[in-house]
Amino acid sequence: MRPLLLVALLSLLVAPAAGAAAPADASAPDRAAIQSDTTLSGTVSYLNGTAVADATVLVGSEARLGNATESELREIAAEQPDGVAATTTNASGGYELTVPAEIDAETVVAVSEAGVSAPRNYVAGRMDLTVRTTSTLTFESPTVPAEPGGRIDLPFTLTHTGDQPLEGLSLSLTTPQGWNFVSASSDTGTFHESNRTFTWDTIEPGETVEANFRIFVGLNAINDSAQVYDLTTFAASDTHSIESSAQVRVRYPTERSDAEAPGFGTPAALIAVAGVAAAALARRD
Repeated sequence: MRPLLLVALLSLLVAPAAGAAAPADASAPDRAAIQSDTTLSGTVSYLNGTAVADATVLVGSEARLGNATESELREIAAEQPDGVAATTTNASGGYELTVPAEIDAETVVAVSEAGVSAPRNYVAGRMDLTVRTTSTLTFESPTVPAEPGGRIDLPFTLTHTGDQPLEGLSLSLTTPQGWNFVSASSDTGTFHESNRTFTWDTIEPGETVEANFRIFVGLNAINDSAQVYDLTTFAASDTHSIESSAQVRVRYPTERSDAEAPGFGTPAALIAVAGVAAAALARRD
């Protein structure tokens, strides 16, 4: 009787549990059924805080927006395909967007005439986006000739060819080991001696700025032939991408060609030495 009693008790315990599991699965809500429209709002601005009007804010999947190039994002902004929600910022850079439930909202990005923002993970509510202009500006600097132990001037010039004001511009230079910084000057920027960095305030489109570093070239700058040094420069801006570079070609002070110093090539030198030796022998006789 004991085995039968044990079986009866187990059946009473298991049967209610199995019966309870079935209704739970049956009543579980479909994930798609609980999705609903969401809203997103915020502002779009440049790094210096200036509002970006008429920018397009896009919301879509990471596969579509997160890995897209700038040109692809511009195409999507111009004509939104299925699966992407979009809106345009007002004169103050503000926007508000209702994202339909059927949109796979994973990534948010802003696109303007001046550039695009970094893709961000979608979170309903408020999201402020920052656009970095894609117009790259360059500090131009010529290759400067130098000799070991000499002093040289390294000039830099930047012309603002973009259409948005340039803010927070800076430029600094690092000299190779054995070289030394001497001085710096600029008619347009401010030089900070503590970190040897030039800075500029707002630069309007079409304006040009300049800076000059004077440095001492190390005595050990070359071994047995001329050498070109790529000096390390650092350039940055709050609103634009900035590039900079500097090259110095170092040679021996005595490095000359026959064309540069006629009459002092190797044959002429040998003749001169022979003449001096002959004169010395004549005096001894």
